[in-house]
Amino acid sequence: MNDDPAAPKSRCVNKVILTFFGIASLLGWNALLTELDFFNFFLSDINPFISFPFMNYVLNITFQFVLLYKKNIFSLFTELMIGIIGSIVFLVVLPLSAMLLGVNTMANKVVTSLLVVLMGFINACVSGGFFGYAGYFPLEMIVLFTAGQGISGIGLNILQFIVIAAVKIEDKRREFIVRGWIFFSFSILILLICLFLLFYSYKDEYCKYYLNKGSTPDYVIEKSEARLLITMSEDEENNKNINDSEKQQIETIDNEYKKEKEMDANLVKVVPSFCYVFKKMWDLEILITLCYVVTFLLFPNASIVQKVFNIGEYNSVTIIAIYNALDTVGRYIVNSIKPSKKLDLIILIGRVILIFTIIFNYYCQERLNTSLTTTSILIIIYVALLGITNGIGATLTFGLASARAEDEIKEQVGNSIGFFCILGIFLGSVLAFGSGAIINAIKKK
Repeated sequence: MNDDPAAPKSRCVNKVILTFFGIASLLGWNALLTELDFFNFFLSDINPFISFPFMNYVLNITFQFVLLYKKNIFSLFTELMIGIIGSIVFLVVLPLSAMLLGVNTMANKVVTSLLVVLMGFINACVSGGFFGYAGYFPLEMIVLFTAGQGISGIGLNILQFIVIAAVKIEDKRREFIVRGWIFFSFSILILLICLFLLFYSYKDEYCKYYLNKGSTPDYVIEKSEARLLITMSEDEENNKNINDSEKQQIETIDNEYKKEKEMDANLVKVVPSFCYVFKKMWDLEILITLCYVVTFLLFPNASIVQKVFNIGEYNSVTIIAIYNALDTVGRYIVNSIKPSKKLDLIILIGRVILIFTIIFNYYCQERLNTSLTTTSILIIIYVALLGITNGIGATLTFGLASARAEDEIKEQVGNSIGFFCILGIFLGSVLAFGSGAIINAIKKK
């Protein structure tokens, strides 16, 4: 599925790179969220299950917006380096801080909370950077990138189940420490592999072609070639004796080059701006925001589904694993369908209808003492639909945005899609938290 005949043929290693970068784009934060039990043991007073996500969003959303608004702060490579290395550092420092500063001590609460807030900056670099990187590539690679995000969730869920089953120690403090370090060490290993792949990708012909596409204006090549031809037309021994006419030609070419370079520099400052990208992509940015708002409004982690059906902690982990698996399947499905905004909109409307279906079933349970079907079957159906439609919707929107973007702004469009994903997650989480409180109040009555 490569529409560019001039592009080098993709190889297996290129698919591995984009998949791993998808995994890495959410890995640091996913690892922290999946092991919140670890932090809750040491910091139960501040309830990490609720406080940590909201602390992280402060700098994550803020700095992603800054990166969009002032894109020349970092180069893409530098942004990714900061993100990957920063994630590794925080996955070492955060658990150490929680362990060594004492259970529920003021020092632990302040230092660990501050580290979680600062990790938002790192997550902004990771998420925005990798979305920007993937934005350069054709749809088949974007599918692999977004599938990697789903694999990240599945992999961490599987690892969590294995670690919980394998590590059984009488001393609970020691058990949480061992479990936590196994989990975080595995995440760090994946990030180190991604760091190697990042360096490799900038030397790989296929990756270089798409990363450089549109970054070198045609006039640079044309003027350089013209100047070279004039210089080469002279006998090497007489290069110093170029006549006045030839000197004038070279000077004219150099002046034109400088003028066009200045014009291009001014153009680059205008074209990738947040406002320019938003005007071109506003409909898709709203679609992907709403996609994640619906997902995190219904997602089993402190959400409507969990509150309505009274899902326990163990079952909640299982449900999240089912969701992640179906979400990944949905992302792969995009390669087999014809992308269109109409389909994207239909999927979103269907997901909104799903919300009202859950509310209606809740009404039947609470007021009519009946149900549409058994609770367990409903949960599986809801989570399956939620996961598969999230995977299709998110990947489809990203693919449509990349296809619509000119080569020169593909990175900025990728950054923008990443920003609106995080914004949707934040808004959905806020709504879920409020909805959960309302449902609890109704149940008490």
